Amino acid sequence: MDIKTIPVGANATNCYVVYDRATCEASVIDPGGEAEKILGFLRENDFRVKNIFLTHGHYDHILGVQQVKEATGARIVVHRADAVCLSDSHAALYNSIMREPFRMSRPDILLKGGEKTLVGGAEMLFVHTPGHSPGSMCLFIGNVLFSGDTLFADGIGRSDFPTSDPAALRRSLARLMDLEKDYLVYPGHGGPTSLFYEKEHNRDFIEWAARGRRE
Repeated sequence: MDIKTIPVGANATNCYVVYDRATCEASVIDPGGEAEKILGFLRENDFRVKNIFLTHGHYDHILGVQQVKEATGARIVVHRADAVCLSDSHAALYNSIMREPFRMSRPDILLKGGEKTLVGGAEMLFVHTPGHSPGSMCLFIGNVLFSGDTLFADGIGRSDFPTSDPAALRRSLARLMDLEKDYLVYPGHGGPTSLFYEKEHNRDFIEWAARGRRE
């Protein structure tokens, strides 16, 4: 399994392409805009895209979803609590001044958390980690964790949006803090990190997770 990071959109959202070079099978995570940039990489490598996985439904993670789906035929996979974001610009926090238009799309697979699927021969686990949004998810595959906007290098996700839930975010962070295995963390924005590093050095992560355990 290989991973290509493609920063897209005004917020430099990390779109990830997870692919198997031997089979040319790929999955796209969070195509948040600049769809042609994403599709260009897919075409250059002759990848067949099976799934579009969304860590959550905020606009900066979904603006390229419909274009990628139309070009590849891939299935859109999202947690059911954030499915409304794909058709409701208000729920997706989209603002009319955005440079890219809001294109409505329809999810193909709705998750509740705990499901597994194969990605390029490797098993991916979907874990519901609400707080930043009601349907935020972390995606685990091998030693890799795609954390969306739940956990960043030296930071945590915002919890001040209309549908955010600070208490839920604290509990989600506590769940990540309690993982005994180290993971290479690929967040929704910024550079990669490791879970063990964040558990030792990320003050917000440490403090919010500790509160989440007590609540």
